[in-house]
Amino acid sequence: MSEWAAVYEVAGCSLEIRSEVGDPSPLLPPHMGLFRRGGEPLFTVEFVHDEAAQADPLRFFYHPQFRVIDSEESPGSYVFEKRYRPGWGLGSIDPQGRTARLGLPFLEGPWRLPQEEEGVAEAVSSFVRACLQLVLLERGGSVLHAAGLILEGNGYAFSGRTGSGKTTLARQFPVASVLGDDMVAFSPSEGGYRLYGTPWAGREGGHVSYGGVPLRALFLLRPWRKRGVVPVRPAEALGELAADAPRLGFQEEEQRLIDVFSRLVEEIPVYGLSWRLGEKVAGLLEGVLAREKESEPLRPGGKERVF
Repeated sequence: MSEWAAVYEVAGCSLEIRSEVGDPSPLLPPHMGLFRRGGEPLFTVEFVHDEAAQADPLRFFYHPQFRVIDSEESPGSYVFEKRYRPGWGLGSIDPQGRTARLGLPFLEGPWRLPQEEEGVAEAVSSFVRACLQLVLLERGGSVLHAAGLILEGNGYAFSGRTGSGKTTLARQFPVASVLGDDMVAFSPSEGGYRLYGTPWAGREGGHVSYGGVPLRALFLLRPWRKRGVVPVRPAEALGELAADAPRLGFQEEEQRLIDVFSRLVEEIPVYGLSWRLGEKVAGLLEGVLAREKESEPLRPGGKERVF
């Protein structure tokens, strides 16, 4: 079987995916093709043949939930394993060497059960996302459970847990304005941070976009609070952002996330946003976005100001 290779640029990170087990693109996130680019890769992900995985893909990959843990054999590296089968490594990630390997069955043959393909597809997607997150953390960035919008050339992230309204909010804006409806990424850049789309859309298959723009503000979606927009203190924002951040599972992850988000909330204004079902969010945001455009963000004072 001939080797397959392609380069993707996600969140400013150039990832090369190589496969000796066939074309993995049908198993990658559905929007991954939007991020396919050329150029010199920063990080290489290899899919290699594993005979045991070939013999029984269902046992290896289903139920499809995975995590990353510290490698005992190679400090600074990580093991990718099935969450409910600890000690059974499926792949390895070496951020310092900028390489990763995942063992898979051949991908071009027929699947015996739909669950086999489902499990392998989730492993492939989770593995690539884990590699991206480790690269971002090294840069001082992270993936973020949030909808991302481009408004007048600037980026705005709307963070919240499942059911908080990310997809509903994104659908109120033109498709060309949407970086993503469920998972975006941010990374430090000269003069601030940049907000990026990623290939991972929400469960309802929302829109995603390639590229990045200056990050001007973060909004914490709070559907249970009083209607309006309020500035949020950095310490409070840190708690919510860190709580909702995607987790991989390795030992130092919590501290690294706290460090990354601590710097972010000190530099980027954060607001709490609550609106009612059927209400247009743009009307609530007008005052805040006008101030952001003039570089006069609202800061929390002695009394919260509601718009």
